[in-house]
Amino acid sequence: MSQSSPTALVTGAASGIGRAIALLAAERGYTVIAVDKNTAGLKSLEPLLKNHRQDAFCREVDVTQAAQLEQLAVEIFEHFGQLNLLFNNAGMVVNQPVLEQSAQTWQTVVNVNLMGVVNGLLAFVPRIMEQGSHAHIVNTGSVASFISGPGLGSYTATKMAVRGITETLQQELAAHGADIGVSILCPGPVDTPILADSGLVADNLQNGPIEDAGKTEDPDLMEAISPRRCAEIVFRGIDAGDFAIFTHPSYKPICQALINATLGLE
Repeated sequence: MSQSSPTALVTGAASGIGRAIALLAAERGYTVIAVDKNTAGLKSLEPLLKNHRQDAFCREVDVTQAAQLEQLAVEIFEHFGQLNLLFNNAGMVVNQPVLEQSAQTWQTVVNVNLMGVVNGLLAFVPRIMEQGSHAHIVNTGSVASFISGPGLGSYTATKMAVRGITETLQQELAAHGADIGVSILCPGPVDTPILADSGLVADNLQNGPIEDAGKTEDPDLMEAISPRRCAEIVFRGIDAGDFAIFTHPSYKPICQALINATLGLE
């Protein structure tokens, strides 16, 4: 068993935000365990991680399969004895009206975006609570954890659920006196494959919640930042102990305004 450096686990690490988080964690001295279903992406990532810590490794893992994450948890704790950062980051988006998504599509999105987070928490958090050293959990949500937009029904439903789980987890860990921070990452547009493949910038961010909120003149809302910049914001939020980590702060007043309008407070 080795405890020579703090450890970090990142799901959905083969590309985009997850890859950037994994690389920055490695730069910050963490031994990184990076998992994904994309083996090609992991193959190119692993040597970059090992440049920082030779005991870093990548593993093909499907976060919808609880047994695979449980097996990984056993391996990590047997070898390292601790997990200091847990990033439940794997996700997907379907850009399609609610009534045009099949039940199978809905189930797939739920399995990845929601149960992927749940499976990660169930496999790792009980062990983290017993390890005796500080840890921090980051669940990747979205601005869609707070606001909705056309075409994003299944994505929004799961990301709002991730917010609820993350808030509840924070409350329960605090009640236990656990030395574990909890955050939800709420990215706006980030230049990643998932964004490009979905067409969200063209179809939803311009014609959906931003326009409805009357905020299209704000460039902060529309500008897609790099995954590296997103990762830097994530670690800044962790260091500050923030619960909700927004990559695009101008979404905060929009979220608040829409919540107030829903509750009839305006």
